[in-house]
Amino acid sequence: MHLRVLMALCLCFGLYSTSFAAPTIAVYASPNPPFNLREKGLVQGLAFDLLEASLATIRPRFSQEEIHLAPWKEVYDEALKHPTSFLISASRLKERESFFQWVGPIATVRLGVITKRGMEIPKGKNSLEILQNLKIATIKETSAEKVLFKEIGENNSLNITRVSTPLQGYKMLEYGRVDALVYTDLPFVYHLVNENQDVTQYKMAHVLLNTDYYIAAGKEIPKEQITIMQSQLNRLKEPDAQGSSMYERIMARYFKGAVLNP
Repeated sequence: MHLRVLMALCLCFGLYSTSFAAPTIAVYASPNPPFNLREKGLVQGLAFDLLEASLATIRPRFSQEEIHLAPWKEVYDEALKHPTSFLISASRLKERESFFQWVGPIATVRLGVITKRGMEIPKGKNSLEILQNLKIATIKETSAEKVLFKEIGENNSLNITRVSTPLQGYKMLEYGRVDALVYTDLPFVYHLVNENQDVTQYKMAHVLLNTDYYIAAGKEIPKEQITIMQSQLNRLKEPDAQGSSMYERIMARYFKGAVLNP
C-alpha cells in the first residue's frame, strides 16, 4: 500500500513539474522589420504570419515564450544547436544549405547598395571600384554584409562603418552621415513606409545579390511536416476568385505597394 501511494505521489509530482517546466524555444528570429519585430511587447511580423500559415493544420499558434528574438549571430548559432526549431527569416545562401531544411521562399529580396536618389555612384567592373570613394554603412553579420565582404575581402580600402542594427544604418543614410547603406531592399522599404517617408527619394544603386528569404527548419523536423508546410505556403500564393492571392494581400499590409527602384 505504501509503495502504491509513493508511486502515485511521484507520478503527480512529475506531472506537476512538467506542466510548469520552461517551454522549449521553437522559433529563432533576429530584429528585421517587417519580417521579425517586437511591437507593443509582442514578437511578431510578416515572417511569423507566413510561418504560422504554413503550420496552420499542424499545430497551434506559437506562444511568446516559444519565440527568441535576438541579434542574428546569436539566433543563427542557437538554431543550429536546436535541430527541432525554426529560424526566420534566412537567406538561402550556399554555405547554409546543408544545415537546414528549407520552406519557402517567403519573399524575394535584393541585397545591395542603397543611396539617396540624387547620389551618383561611379561605374566599375566590381563593387570595390564602384564603392571606392563612398562612405558606406553595413549592418554586422547580415547576409548583405557577408556578400559584400566575400566579394571585396575584409581587408579592403573602403570607408566602411559597421553598425549593430538596421535602424542605425537607416538613420545614418537619412541624415547624410554615409553616402550608401549596404542592406536588403524590403526591410528598408518597410522602414520608409512606416515612417511616412517617400520611397522614391531612394534607390537600389548597385545589386550585390538577388536572393530569397526562407523559413530555415531544423534537420530533425520530420520531412512529412516540411512537405505539408511547403504545400500550405504554396497554396497561399495561388490566385483566388478576386484575382489576387492571400500572400499578396499579406505583403500589401506591410509594404503598401512601395518598391525600391534602381
